[in-house]
Amino acid sequence: MTQFASPMTILMVEDNALQRRQIEAQLQSLGHRLVTAANGQEALDRVREGSPDLVIMDAVMPSMDGFKACEAIKADPATAGIPVLVLTALSRDAKDRSYAAGADDFLRKPANTMLLQVRVQTHLRIRALTRRGVVPAPARPKVLVVSASSLVRSQVQNHFGKDQATFLEAQGEGQARAQILAHRPDVLVLDTDLLEGSAQTLALAVHQSEELKDLPILLLYSPGELETWSRFQEPVADALEKPLVAPETRRRVALLAKLAHLQKLVGEA
Repeated sequence: MTQFASPMTILMVEDNALQRRQIEAQLQSLGHRLVTAANGQEALDRVREGSPDLVIMDAVMPSMDGFKACEAIKADPATAGIPVLVLTALSRDAKDRSYAAGADDFLRKPANTMLLQVRVQTHLRIRALTRRGVVPAPARPKVLVVSASSLVRSQVQNHFGKDQATFLEAQGEGQARAQILAHRPDVLVLDTDLLEGSAQTLALAVHQSEELKDLPILLLYSPGELETWSRFQEPVADALEKPLVAPETRRRVALLAKLAHLQKLVGEA
């Protein structure tokens, strides 16, 4: 996976000091620089002063809430390219409001540490690649979907759009390895439920391979399964809980397809 030439800057916008410390602890091991703001207006001032590489935005805050702050960041051409991840305990329509405000991603509090870390790392990698002057171009990604479930395999394809990508399928680890070697997919969508073999073994093999390490993996997991993956060092680029929901499946696959495309362009430059 694309490495960082130097630590990047994350602006964390959170008015609750305890939650701020919790999020800092979750992100500390990534090695990036963390700066903070206590409300939306302070966040806008920080963004305009220092141009962070990523904003993690709470929704409910005094002075200016996170939705309005996100809208302001995305409305300014000078800051619109900065990814914003909304992290909130709000439940009712918070995700829809976040995306409507221009947010690039959304997680509910308290966020699973591994899930927060992989989302942050993926957005920062995309940010680092785009800041090198690489402009994404339309591309038809090659997506390998590995799952024992025919329903899951068809859902991924239907949710993303069968005409938007070239899809490959595998039901187990051995078949997936053969598909990867034969077709060199751009994105690997890996279900924890395989017909044979182990999803963890496959993910680690890809991650540790010099030839395959830049292949982004989207992990599909059932509730309670994610903790067993947390001891691995960045085995996946993103994770999505089952049962799958079309808008989120589409968003997650598209994000990793964008990462793969940027990595390919940089490698060819």
